[in-house]
Order: sequence, then structure tokens, then C-alpha cells
Amino acid sequence: METKEKIHKLLRRKFGRLIGLDKKIYTAEKNYIINYTQNKKLSNKVAVVTGGSGAIGRACCILFASHGAHVYVGGRNISNMQKVVDEIKALGGQADVLLIDVSDNESVESAFNGVKGIDILVNCAGGGAREKAKYLHLQEPSVVESVIQSNLIGSILCCRSAANQMVKQHSGKIINISSTIGVGGAKSCVDYSAAKAGIIGFTKSLAMELGEYDINVNCVSPGYIQRGDYNEITLDWLKDSNYMKKVGTIEDIANAVLFLASDESIFITGQNLIVDGGRSLGLKGAE
Repeated sequence: METKEKIHKLLRRKFGRLIGLDKKIYTAEKNYIINYTQNKKLSNKVAVVTGGSGAIGRACCILFASHGAHVYVGGRNISNMQKVVDEIKALGGQADVLLIDVSDNESVESAFNGVKGIDILVNCAGGGAREKAKYLHLQEPSVVESVIQSNLIGSILCCRSAANQMVKQHSGKIINISSTIGVGGAKSCVDYSAAKAGIIGFTKSLAMELGEYDINVNCVSPGYIQRGDYNEITLDWLKDSNYMKKVGTIEDIANAVLFLASDESIFITGQNLIVDGGRSLGLKGAE
């Protein structure tokens, strides 16, 4: 039976377009509704989310706002950030745009100086080389530097500025976003893997430094999370990409971040929470 299922999936992938399986479209986009009767986990908290207009950043911003936080949607594209702010306000939440270039320390310090009493920092800004991705020996040094700067250096700079405030108030939550690629690696992602692995490492060290100030520092590492629309063929691949046989969603990551930002995780620090449906558990050829 198992062999038949594998053959069936292989045929779907190979011939799906010919028989029309690519016609049915699914979407990862979601409209949010704030439930004001729920138990609010972040009441009166001030949260900064860098990369706040991206897929995971937006979900974190809206979820935080739904739990009572005043959210600062951080990033470089004012128009995109304003859309998230407007969405939150239309739902009855509190939010503001925070213009910040995480790769530039002057921009980081200026942005954080404009936000007083930061309780939560989520470092979502960053990303891979995308269409410029190549094997390392073929890659341009400028691309490597850009990926490491926006992911690793950017997160460190934001943590530094946030920590200056949190140490004074003797409280705070920092959640860095890494990736399972930082745990297990991937071809054509040497720069991204290095940056994300670095985030896991510095999360642990920073947790040691800030623990005595009642500041929790943790990390969330997403596996493959679907963004945007996808078809039946992609659906099969997504389910086969993890041991839960499920499609990883943006909300799966946002819920993990919310847990680490709330008092429910008050005794957890220096940890890397992998959210990937078990994708990173098995080595290639283990089955």
C-alpha cells in the first residue's frame, strides 16, 4: 500500500499539469478577526516587530495586538507597514509604524530611542538571497555580506538597543527568528545558513547575559512555511515535507512567538523552538 501511495504521488507531480491537478488553488493568506472576549496575554505591553510587514511579521503583529499589546510595525517600506497598522486599527488594536533599517546601526538606535518602555522585541527582518542564491564558490561576496548583515547583524543590533531599555526596567522578552536551515543547512544557502545558525548561537549567549535582569531571550526556527497561493501539486509536496503530513502556516509560527512573548514562558530562556512538523528530525535517506 505504501509503495502504491508513493507511485501515485510521483505520478501526480510528474503529470499533474497535464491532467489539470494544478488548476485548484489554495491560499495561505488570512483575514484576521480580533476576539475581545479572549484572555489577553500581552495587555499593556509594548512590542516591536522588525520585518513587521512580511508574512510572519504581520501575523505576529496582529496576534500581539489581539492580545492587548501596542505594536510597532518595523521595517523600511512605509507603505507596506502602514497597511498592517491600518489593518490592526480597523480591528480595534493599537499599532504604529516604526521606520528602521536593521542593517544600519544609526537607524536602529534612532528607531529604538523613539519607542519607550519596550517589553517585547521580535526580530523578523531578514531573508535569503532568493533569485541570487548560488553555491558559495559561485556567489558574489556582496550577496553573502548582504544576507549576513540583514539577518545576523541586524538582529544583534536590534537586541543591543532593546536590551539597553530592558536592563533598566529589569524585564523584557526577546524572540529571534532563525530557520531550520540554520540547524541542518541547505545547498545554495551557505550565507543564509551561517546567519541563521549565528542567530541561534547568539540567542544562547545573550540569554546568559540578560537572565539576571529578568529578560528572556529565545529563538523560533520555522521549517517550510507556505506563503501565498499554491496548487494541488504543491499541496502534495508540502505534506510530504514533514512528518506531520501537514501544511506549515504563518500562524503556526506566530503562535509559537506569542507563547515565548507571554508570561507562560517565564522560566524558558536561551532555547531554540523548532516549528517544522518534524521536518528536521530525519536525515536524508533515513526512511
